[in-house]
Amino acid sequence: MEVAAVGSVNGMDDTQDGVTPREDADRTTFEAAIQQFVQSKGKVGDSGRYATDSKRLLERFEEFAADRGVEDVESISTRLLEGYAQHLDRRVQTREQQGKPHGISGATAHQYFARVRAWLEYLVKRDLLSENPAKSHHVEDELPDESLGTTDDGQQFWSPATRKQIVRWTDWYFDAALDDEQGWVTPADAARERALIATVAYSGARGAELFRDLDNDRRNGLRWRDVDLDAGTLSVLGKSQEIEEAPLLDAGRTRLADHYRRQNPRDEDWPVWVTRHPPSLYAGARILDGVDEDDDRLAPDTVLDVYREHGGTPPALSIGGARRILREHSDASGLVGSDGEHLKLHGARRGLGDELYTHDAEAAQEALRHQSIETTHKSYRDRDGERVRERAQEILDGE
Repeated sequence: MEVAAVGSVNGMDDTQDGVTPREDADRTTFEAAIQQFVQSKGKVGDSGRYATDSKRLLERFEEFAADRGVEDVESISTRLLEGYAQHLDRRVQTREQQGKPHGISGATAHQYFARVRAWLEYLVKRDLLSENPAKSHHVEDELPDESLGTTDDGQQFWSPATRKQIVRWTDWYFDAALDDEQGWVTPADAARERALIATVAYSGARGAELFRDLDNDRRNGLRWRDVDLDAGTLSVLGKSQEIEEAPLLDAGRTRLADHYRRQNPRDEDWPVWVTRHPPSLYAGARILDGVDEDDDRLAPDTVLDVYREHGGTPPALSIGGARRILREHSDASGLVGSDGEHLKLHGARRGLGDELYTHDAEAAQEALRHQSIETTHKSYRDRDGERVRERAQEILDGE
C-alpha cells in the first residue's frame, strides 16, 4: 500500500474493508477459529509439525490483533493485515541493522504472512469471513523484500538468458500497447514498466535503492535528478547509507530514456516511477496550494495534471508496487528464476553479478558496489564451485 500507515484499529467501523457487521452472539473468537484450522491440518497426512507451527504463529497474530482492539475474526480487516505486514517489516529491518540473532529475515516474514493468509482463506471457505484481506495488493505492498536479512547463498538469480528474455517480453508488451486500439494499456504505462524491468535487470541496483521504502524517509524513490542518461549512471542511497554511483548498462539506459520522453516530467524532482495508487495520488494533490477538495481532475487519468499545474511532486512507486509489476510480467511471460519461482527484484542483481563474476571478479565488485572484493567472492563462491565442477566434468568426458 502506498499511503501512510495507520498504527491502530481501535474503535474502527466494522463496515470498513469489506467486513459485514454481525451480532455479537454470532461472532467467532480467534481461539475457536485457530483450533478449527489446526485440527483440519492435523488430519491431512503427516502435517503434525505444520499444525503445531501454525498454532504457535496464529496465537502470536491473535496477540497482535488484541493489542489493536480486534478480538473476533469478523473484525479482521485489510487495515489490520497492513499493520501486521508493517510489523513483520520492522522485524526484518531490525535484522538488517543489528544482524543475527536479532529480528527475522525477509523470507521468514513472508512465510509468517503466508501462514496467516492460509488461515484467513480457510475462514473464507467456512463463511466466517466474506473475503481474505491478506490477498489485497495494498497489504502485500507493506511486506519487506524477501532477500533482506539473510545470508543464504541459494537465493534466486536470473540467468543471462532469463534477463534477456524478460526484457524482450517487455519490448513486445510495449509494441502491443502501441498497436492496440482497445487501449488495454497505454504506451506510456507500458514504457514505464519496460523501463522498470530493464533498469532492475541491467543496473545491479537494489530494490530499496530504486523504489520508495514506506518505512524509510530517506529512501523515497529514484528521481530524475539522480539519473544521468548520457553517462549511464544512477545516484542511489546505497546500503552504506551514502550516495553511490550505480552503472546503468545500455539495455536499461535506452529503455529508461524512452520512458523519460514519454513521461515528460515537470522537473528533476519528479520520481522516475510515479505511483499508480489512486488514494496516495489524491491525498498528495489535495494538500497542494490552490487545489479544490472536489476538483474533478482528481481521477486516475488526470490527477498528474493537478501536480504539474500546482507545482507539486507526486509520490514514487513503492518497493511493493515494483515487486508486483515484476511478478505480473513474470507470470504473464512464464519466465522464472533459478529457484523455479517468479522473478524477484534481488534475483536480477544476483544474476548480473554472477555473470560479471564469471569474467572478472573486480568488475562484479565495482558494479555491485561491494566494499571489498572478499564480499564479492563470498557472494559468488558457491556458483564458482559449480562452474569448476562443470568444467572438470567436461574435461573428463572428453578423455
